[in-house]
Amino acid sequence: MRLSCSDDIARHAIGCLDDVEREEGSSHELLDNPDSSEQNGKIPNRDSGIDSPSCAAEGEVFPNEDAIDEEDHYDSITETESVSCCVTLGNKRDSTQDEDSDLDEGNEKRQTENVRQHKLRSQKLLNIAKELLHTEEAYVKRLNLLDQVFCTKLTEAGIPQDVITGIFSNISSIYCFHDKFLLPELKTRITGEWDSNPRIGDILQKLAPFMKMYGEYVKNFDRAMDLVNTWTQRSSQFKSVVQNIQKQDVCGNLTLQHHMLEPVQRIPRYELLLKDYLKKLPDDALDRKDAEKALELISTAANHSNAAIRKMEKMNKLLEVYERLGGEEDIVNPANELIKEGHIKKMSAKNGTAQDRYLYLFNNMVLYCVPKLRLMGQKFSVRERIDIAGMEVQENVKQNLPHSFAIIGKQRSLELQARTAEEKEDWIQVIRATIERHKQNSETFNKAFNSSFSREDDHLPDSPVSHPLLQPISSLISQSKSSKKKEKEKQTCKGCSESFNFTKRKHHCKACGAVSTDGTGEIWALIGGTEQKRKAAPEVRHTLGDKQ
Repeated sequence: MRLSCSDDIARHAIGCLDDVEREEGSSHELLDNPDSSEQNGKIPNRDSGIDSPSCAAEGEVFPNEDAIDEEDHYDSITETESVSCCVTLGNKRDSTQDEDSDLDEGNEKRQTENVRQHKLRSQKLLNIAKELLHTEEAYVKRLNLLDQVFCTKLTEAGIPQDVITGIFSNISSIYCFHDKFLLPELKTRITGEWDSNPRIGDILQKLAPFMKMYGEYVKNFDRAMDLVNTWTQRSSQFKSVVQNIQKQDVCGNLTLQHHMLEPVQRIPRYELLLKDYLKKLPDDALDRKDAEKALELISTAANHSNAAIRKMEKMNKLLEVYERLGGEEDIVNPANELIKEGHIKKMSAKNGTAQDRYLYLFNNMVLYCVPKLRLMGQKFSVRERIDIAGMEVQENVKQNLPHSFAIIGKQRSLELQARTAEEKEDWIQVIRATIERHKQNSETFNKAFNSSFSREDDHLPDSPVSHPLLQPISSLISQSKSSKKKEKEKQTCKGCSESFNFTKRKHHCKACGAVSTDGTGEIWALIGGTEQKRKAAPEVRHTLGDKQ
């Protein structure tokens, strides 16, 4: 468009030059032919001697002046409009080009931003993959410690094989799987093939089914913890081997129990990494389907591991309390749960002074302890063990003492004082909630226990074997009733019906001299020393022979 406008301007300029040349040509003609000026009715220019209609004298009027003015005005308007038209068209084209350039610039920015986001997402995915690889390498080292160090050393020390298997379960298979298969594939993919094949979901999806072997380890975990605790207490050799290994740098100041927890914690770790990986993974990524399938398989195994982790955390807490109590109380039991602990004041019944004490509140008991002076860590000595069953809590036992309350139990009652009102309220609420929960659990257990026996009694008259699941219990109840009837018969002499008591023994009735034929009488007759018993012995032997 700009080229066409320039052509119009050029043509217009050329036209103007032609007009000037024509005017100059007419001037030359006038010079050559003076008469022609008069014939045309034009007066020669006074100044230059050149006849020009544009150089008229003042006051003189030319016949064609209006026509010339109109022509000049038209030419000026045409030239102005032409220039303005070109400028207007040029401005319109410039604004359109600016809009196009803005659109192009916006597209370029969006493309740049998309590229940047893609690179950022790819980098995050790579970071997750690297974290998976690094944690897998550290995990394999822990498995090596369990299988090749702890397990091997204990076996060499002569610990029974069934104990070794009970503690370490199938740790050798787990170690072999990670060391020979999963870790090498992750290392090859992430360190050598990531630029051409940035994926981890396909590897995990392929190997996830093999993680079912963790089920056996997790199920055996509680038993393994019990075995470690039992053999540590009862076998000095077992304890010595374990402690020597735990002192090594490779253990990182962690106990055998902590290292045994590593396989249980590893499955939930895979689950978290995969969830984070899927958040960063585009919906249309090739690895998405495999990653989702791998997450589904691993999540199933993680549910079992999480339950074992919670149990292990409780056991570790119980172990810590057990050590702080100096091994005085046997509290390391899966049925025990530590609910609250803390310092508190004990009000002396003699002089009313406050004494520093420490309370451990469990789901079934309260340990009332006295602090011990120790250089390494706080230790306590148990003064009283108070059962939660039958316990009560009273507030404001002494009006003159702020923040005081009392625990009333079967074994002992304590008048205690908290440091603040909030601390007192917290202790009271937690203890009462524990008491209430213990009552509910006891009532639930008693109802279930009583209802099971009542159902058994209901089935006895009709058919003791009406249900296969009730058969063992029904048989026991029948046998119990029968034994009670026989026991009642044994309380009287068959000869004279005299009742046996402390002075009248069942093996020999002093009223009639008859010898009891029950098992106790036969034994007494065979080993007895009196003449009457010796006489009765052959008869008893004959009776035993008939029974046999």
